[in-house]
Amino acid sequence: MLTPESNVGEPGRNAVSIYIDTSPSMMAAGESAPLVQEAKGKGNALVESFAETDLFHVFTSGFQGQDQRFLTQPEALERIASIQLSSHSPGLEAVMERSLDQLARADAASKKAFWISDVQESSHEVEAMAMPDSTVSWHLLPVQANPSTNLWVDSVWFETPLALPNREAELHVRIGHDALDGVDGLPLQLRVDGVAEALGSFNVVPGMPTDTVLRFTHGAPGPHLVEVHIDDAPVSFDDVHHVGYNVSSGVKALHWSGIPLSERTTKSVQQAFESSNGLVEVDWVQSLPASPALMGYDLLVVHAIESPSRGSVSLVREFMSLGGTVMVLPDSMARGTSWVAEDATWVRGEGRVTDVQWSHPLFQPVFRSVPSRVDWPTYDRILNRRPRAQEEVLATAANGLPYLTRIPSKEGGDLYLLGTCLETGNFTRHGLFVPTLLRVAESARTRSALAQRLGDTEALTVPRQTGEQSDNGNLGRDNVWRIVGADDVQIVPEPRSTTRGTSLRWGDALTEPGGYTVLRNDSALAAFGLNHSPEESNLVVWDVEAWRERTASLRWPEVQIWTQPESQIRTLVEQHISGKRLAWYFFAAAMLALAFETLLLRRWNKLFS
Repeated sequence: MLTPESNVGEPGRNAVSIYIDTSPSMMAAGESAPLVQEAKGKGNALVESFAETDLFHVFTSGFQGQDQRFLTQPEALERIASIQLSSHSPGLEAVMERSLDQLARADAASKKAFWISDVQESSHEVEAMAMPDSTVSWHLLPVQANPSTNLWVDSVWFETPLALPNREAELHVRIGHDALDGVDGLPLQLRVDGVAEALGSFNVVPGMPTDTVLRFTHGAPGPHLVEVHIDDAPVSFDDVHHVGYNVSSGVKALHWSGIPLSERTTKSVQQAFESSNGLVEVDWVQSLPASPALMGYDLLVVHAIESPSRGSVSLVREFMSLGGTVMVLPDSMARGTSWVAEDATWVRGEGRVTDVQWSHPLFQPVFRSVPSRVDWPTYDRILNRRPRAQEEVLATAANGLPYLTRIPSKEGGDLYLLGTCLETGNFTRHGLFVPTLLRVAESARTRSALAQRLGDTEALTVPRQTGEQSDNGNLGRDNVWRIVGADDVQIVPEPRSTTRGTSLRWGDALTEPGGYTVLRNDSALAAFGLNHSPEESNLVVWDVEAWRERTASLRWPEVQIWTQPESQIRTLVEQHISGKRLAWYFFAAAMLALAFETLLLRRWNKLFS
C-alpha cells in the first residue's frame, strides 16, 4: 500500500466527518441538478468509498442536534438521502469547529474531514479564521453552479416613522443584484396581511442597487405584516422580504412644564398638540412620573423647567437612551438648560430668524414648495452656544446663533432644542409654531418597520403601553406570550421585563423566513419579519486556485481540494486515503518472473538434452 496523505496508517479505523452545505444558495442549478443534489451525490460516494467498519459523522448547515453522533455506513447513507435545503448559512469556521467537536470523540481513529459546498465568498472568508487543526486531514469538494444572475430584496423602510390609519404610505424598497447587463420593467408586488396592495416595476443597472417606492394606504390601528415580492428564477429563496410594522392611533406626549396650565405659553403648547385632531394625546404635569410610566410616552416636552433635579435629569436621559424624543423649551432665565447646553447664557437683542432648512425631514412634509417672503419668527434673546459635531441646525437667527436644532442620540432618541424662550418673541403666535411641534411629535415614533435576520441573537422588545405598570422584573402569571406565523407555526418565547418593555427571545425555535405576530393573552401587540441575510444572496464564489493560494499564504495545513466529478470519488479515496494498492504490480511482476523462469528452463533443458 502507498499512503501519501498525513495521518494515514494510524492504528484503528477511520473517523469521517462529512459536511454537506444546505444553505439557500445551494438551490442554484449545477451541471446536471441543483447543487444540493450534486453535493448529496458526492456525499454518498464518499461514504461508500470507506470501509463498513469506519465511523461516519454527517451534518448540514442546519447544525441539528441529531447530527452530533457517529453513524454506521448504512445510517450515514440514509441520513444523506433525507437531507433538504435549510435557511441557515454558517461560516466555514463554525463548520470546522462542528467537525472537530465530533472527531475529538474518536481518539483511536484516523480523523478525516470533508466539506462539500459551493465555496461562496460570504461563508468562506478565511482572513479572520483560526488556523485549522493539523491533526485532521481536511478536504474540500466544491460543487459549481451554472452562471446565472440573481436579484434579491435587500431591505425596505418607510418614508415616515409614524403610520396612521387611512393615511397614504410610501415604502422604499432596495433591490440588490449581480447583473452584468441592464434590464427594464421587472415586476414588483406589495402584499399587506396577505392582500395585494400595490404593483410596481423596477430597472436594473449593472454595478449599483435599485431603489424604488411602493405606495399604499395604511389600514386599521394595530400590527400588520408586509411582504415585498419579486420574481427571479432559479434562485428564489430571497425573492420575498418580510417586514412587520404597527399602525398607531396617535402619539403619546408628556408636557412637563414649570409654568401653570393657566399661563399663556403653557396653553399654547397644549393647544398646539390638541389641534392635531387626535393625532397627539398630550398629558400635562409639573413633576416627572416614575420611570415605568414615563417610558410609555413617545415625546417629552421639557418646558420652562428652571432647576431640574439630578433625578429628573437622569430620568430624561434614560428616556432618550431608550429611544424617546425630547424637546427642550428653555425658561426665560436660561437656568434649566445646563444639562443640555453647558454654560449657555442669553445674548439679548431683538431679531428675526433668517434661515430655515426647508429640505429637512422635519419641515419637508409641511410645505409643498419653499415659501417666499416669509414672515420670520422674532425673538429678543438667543442662547449663546455652538452646535455640537453631530447637531443639525434647523433654523438660524440673524446673529448666526442656532434658533432650533436637533441633537441625535446614539441610542436612537432625539433632542430638539429651541434657542429662545416662549415667553418673549412671537413664536407661539407664528405660523411655524404648530407645524413644528406636530412634526416633532410625529417624528418621535421610531422603528416602525421591524425585520430581523435569521440567526440573529438580538431579542425583540415589545414596548410597554402607556399606563402599563412595571412588575419590578417579575412577569405576571396571567401574561401568556406566543409568536405565531404561517403554516400553523406557533412557539412560546422567553419573556424578560426591561425598562423598554418586554424582551422576547426564541433561540432556534424560528428557523424559516416569514412574517410573525406577537400575541399577549391572545391580543396582537406587534409584528415582525424574519429574512435571509443579504450576504447569502450574493452568489459570488471563490475560484478554487485563488482560495488555495489564500489559505497557503495564511500558512494553513494543506487542504486537499477534489474538483473531480462524483464518479471519481472512490478512486480519489483509494489513492489519497485508503492508499494506492500495489498488489497488482507485484502480481504482474511475479507473472513476468515466472514466464522468464519458464523460458530459461526450456533453454536449459534443450541445452543439456
